[in-house]
Amino acid sequence: MIATYNRVDSLVDAVESALDQRYRPIEVVVVSNSTDRTREDKLFSDGGRLDRHDVQYYHFAERMGAPGAKNAAIERASGDIIVQMDDDAVLADDTATDEVLRLFDSYDDVGILAFQSLDYYSGDVKVDETPDPPEFHIEPDEQFRTTSFIGMGTAFRREVFEKAGLYPDNFVYGFEEMDLSIRVLDAGYDILYTPSVAVYHKKTPEGRLSDKETKERLVENRINIAVRNLPWRYVLFTTVIYSVYVVLLTRSLSSLVNVFRRLYEKRDRLRAERNVVDRETIKRIKSSQTMLFLWWYGPHPKRILGRNGNLGRLKWEL
Repeated sequence: MIATYNRVDSLVDAVESALDQRYRPIEVVVVSNSTDRTREDKLFSDGGRLDRHDVQYYHFAERMGAPGAKNAAIERASGDIIVQMDDDAVLADDTATDEVLRLFDSYDDVGILAFQSLDYYSGDVKVDETPDPPEFHIEPDEQFRTTSFIGMGTAFRREVFEKAGLYPDNFVYGFEEMDLSIRVLDAGYDILYTPSVAVYHKKTPEGRLSDKETKERLVENRINIAVRNLPWRYVLFTTVIYSVYVVLLTRSLSSLVNVFRRLYEKRDRLRAERNVVDRETIKRIKSSQTMLFLWWYGPHPKRILGRNGNLGRLKWEL
């Protein structure tokens, strides 16, 4: 499944890399929110380059945001295994689907496979798009179990969505994968990072939010995650820390105002969606020293300041 927004050239590459897979039968579901439909319509209409029986194309005029578009694709896909790709990513080889099925067959407790991300132009591993390993010495070319995934290339068992729910469609942009990860872990599944399945990721600038709004949305969604899934003490500390952080990051008090305005506007929905995960789930995430520290939802300090830490995470590699 591929959610797309105004990236028609990259979309062609993404869809064709899926169609080039050796495994059959295969189904490619494309959900578009694009504002300029002219070229997309030509691609998918009768006689178009992507006019195929195994390609389903849906366009929604209303702006759904990335999580909403992904949910629409999940609901329209028919398979028991769902592979998700960004519209500016391509599968690294034509055996990726076979490897996905092999891994799910080998690990009954794994609900999500997180693919390796390679820079489309250099071929280098994108460390900023690699989930945190449970041990600091583990490298991105090793397979490991983790507590989150990044959405440029991922595979799911359909049953994961049936038990843990879909993406939070009110996130608009950023960290919807982390919210889903917490709920998937709480449902009893594991997440497996596997370098044996990889995508080349272009990280195309078209279709992205402005830099300032991106930072605001990321901070807003960190707080959203805490409200939706964690005890109130985590909500309090996460809100305080990220309130300071967004002002430092954007150098603008208006960003803090924007974050709290949007949180206030959806307060009723957030309260209705609040479903605190089990204490054992929190303990499990904390034990890996990834995204929970004391009463704060965010990267463990060792991930930033430790011997093998990455100071670049202070800016989320934006």
